[in-house]
Amino acid sequence: MVLFLLLVLGYNPQTLAVPPKSHTFGFYRASKHYLQLFLGPSYTYKDPQGITAVKLKELDNLKTKKDDDELSVFAVNAGYGHIVYNVGLEAIKTWGNTKELFQPKGIVGNEDGFIYVADFGNSRVVKLRYESGRLSKIADILIAGRPYDVDLDSKNNLYVTDFDNSKIYIYSSSDSLIAQFGYEGIGFGELYQPMGIEVIDADDNHNHYQDDFIAVTDRAGMRLSKFTTRGRFLGSVNNYDLGLSDARFLYVAIDYFGNIYVTDEVNDQIHKFDHDLKYIISQGRTGTSRGEYIAPRGITIWRRYGQVFIAEKEGGQYLWVAADAFIVGSFPEVFTAKQPGSTLALYVTDEAKINIGVFNQLGEKVRDLIEGIRRPVGEFLVVWDGLDNQGNLVAPGDYEYQIKLRALHGHGRRLEKTIKAGIKCSAL
Repeated sequence: MVLFLLLVLGYNPQTLAVPPKSHTFGFYRASKHYLQLFLGPSYTYKDPQGITAVKLKELDNLKTKKDDDELSVFAVNAGYGHIVYNVGLEAIKTWGNTKELFQPKGIVGNEDGFIYVADFGNSRVVKLRYESGRLSKIADILIAGRPYDVDLDSKNNLYVTDFDNSKIYIYSSSDSLIAQFGYEGIGFGELYQPMGIEVIDADDNHNHYQDDFIAVTDRAGMRLSKFTTRGRFLGSVNNYDLGLSDARFLYVAIDYFGNIYVTDEVNDQIHKFDHDLKYIISQGRTGTSRGEYIAPRGITIWRRYGQVFIAEKEGGQYLWVAADAFIVGSFPEVFTAKQPGSTLALYVTDEAKINIGVFNQLGEKVRDLIEGIRRPVGEFLVVWDGLDNQGNLVAPGDYEYQIKLRALHGHGRRLEKTIKAGIKCSAL
């Protein structure tokens, strides 16, 4: 239904929104030309993969909160064996080469400056340390098979997907193996060549519902599964559940409300699910304009403020988690004095604060339907009885619903979206 609404109602997505120009100066997309300004005219994207965003203690000014959303981003440019990263707002640097990293995939880091890279081609996880603007290698964690992706929980336990052996390994902060799980297969609760992984645990500071689970992609990108952090299977969805004949789910991210986002490089989309793995919406189409992607790969969300970083085939994007909504319809679209009133059906893609008013042809508000109500993800119904704010039936004519909504968390609260829909009162 949601995909149908996008096609019928026009394309102006805000589930993942472009930040305002006051925040980015209009630069939310990083093309190869952006990299070349810092790394030389011949530098380009060459098989970009995972990406992670970290608030490093080293760069945090504790005397102010104004820099709390200034993050360090580390991204894998696999074809060069490079980790590309920013040094504050001053510079972009690289670390590595194809001898250091062979076919690297996923990446994750923590506030202490420890960076972990899934060195797929060398069957190991490489542990790096960021200090004074530089990365240096400090350890290797050898894996039985080839690791595809990595993630950290709030205790800095490391989670690793083993592509070859269809397992997930969990290492302590001291790099000791403390648990593993996974039965190879394509059935329920099984894993087959797992790829992307993201974990959210109950002790995470930015975890509204105190969720405790792992999200994993596998089966050549055809499936997304959910497990507890101890490995108990909770459920899965596949491409056919979304009405897609083909897909390639790659990397995964989880936001403050436990919603799950997965990149799909075949369909040039980001698919969003709630924390119970119920499908919410797919955002994206092929292109380089707003709401468009070119083979998205890595994705990471800084949960505190809902900042989103996405690596694409030939670029990257910086977005915010925001609230979007679509009008399903008004039933009926025309009402009369004998049978006054109509029901507005609305679909919301993120937890939001909503205001709905009814306006006449002169642009005057005749009725406040909803003021500041908070709604969860999903469809909800609003009934207008055809009366104005004084309790009188409105005069015959054309009227308009105006729906305004904002996200409830993070930077998305700064973005308001207005949606309009027509409704008519007939004299007959």
